[in-house]
Amino acid sequence: MNPAGRDTAFLEQAYWIVLNRPPSAIELADQRLTHLNSDQVTLSRGLLHSNEFRRLRAAWRAGQETHADPAALERALVAIGPDPFFVERVYESLLARKPDDGGAAHYVGVLARGERRTNVARAMALSDEFETRWSAVPCDTQLCELANPAKWDNPEWMDLLRSLGLSDDRFSMHRKPYELTQFVYGCTRLGALTADAEVLSVGAGHEIVLYWLANRVKHVVATDLYEGYWTERRGREGDPSVLERPDEFAPFPYRQDRLTFMKMDGRQLDFPDNHFDIAYSLSSIEHFGGVDGAAQTIREMTRVLRPGGILALATEYALDGPPGEDVFQPHEIHQLIAQPGLQLVEPIDEAVWKRYSTVPVDVVHDPYRTPHMVVHVFDTVFTSVMLFLRKLPSA
Repeated sequence: MNPAGRDTAFLEQAYWIVLNRPPSAIELADQRLTHLNSDQVTLSRGLLHSNEFRRLRAAWRAGQETHADPAALERALVAIGPDPFFVERVYESLLARKPDDGGAAHYVGVLARGERRTNVARAMALSDEFETRWSAVPCDTQLCELANPAKWDNPEWMDLLRSLGLSDDRFSMHRKPYELTQFVYGCTRLGALTADAEVLSVGAGHEIVLYWLANRVKHVVATDLYEGYWTERRGREGDPSVLERPDEFAPFPYRQDRLTFMKMDGRQLDFPDNHFDIAYSLSSIEHFGGVDGAAQTIREMTRVLRPGGILALATEYALDGPPGEDVFQPHEIHQLIAQPGLQLVEPIDEAVWKRYSTVPVDVVHDPYRTPHMVVHVFDTVFTSVMLFLRKLPSA
């Protein structure tokens, strides 16, 4: 394997071996342009921990054919190269190691006797070694939690972080990239992030994830007031020019017809009932007029969600000190989400920062220090909380 980076040939071969398909243009661009600091083992780990691979492997275990054109898949695997090279690639992609002499000889011999390459790759994916290697290391998978450093040890989560074009450097971990990645991770694990999903963002600004979603779902509507303080400060997150020129804010190519920016107050959404599959807001509702304004926004987001839809929220959660401006106390968080028609998908892990020792970042005097997971403004210490709620069928 190439320890320094990922060459295009390895990328394409790994996708065929692991997912039985080529990478899309977007996936290939993501892997080539934003992941060059990661080795090829890391690529395979991301594919192997994907929901797509989990579904394929479950079907293979049940003896089901998963490819619409098995002959075409076999041709693609044959095109990878001679039998010994193919076996080496399968080992690297599925077991993250070079083949031992005995294993290589066995599989090369099996292929020489006429076995299909598809079956060899799938046999290795169902092997005891694969099960041991990829099930042995525990990963933090919880969704409703305070900003959690443990997510940087989850390969699937990290792959999503990189796909957003964000740094995977642990020393640069920051609660804002955490919010973006945890939102995508949660919606993916909950099965909500589908090709036909319609997504609403409230207090959207021009955040990266809007453009990322536009490449993956049916339609994204980004709403914000696009006025006041946020048009000039905090990185011009509320710059109104995005309403007319969204391309200027795009961090990468995106499907322009899938993303719409609208000037709208989140407390009074101009959409019909039961319209969206996902409604989310990341670190915005705390600016909507305290608990009352945030609660009204949540009720509006619930109204426009389809039954069974996902409401995802990130906001500021106080850990210590006196009440602070735009920071919710724990009891206020619980008050906010206790809205009719909503149910947490799981309990909130509010003990994350009882398990870690850290020095809070002074965001007034030293805002760029990292790691940037717990912060303080004067005596108020806080972090982010990520919440996923489902709209009840009866709501």
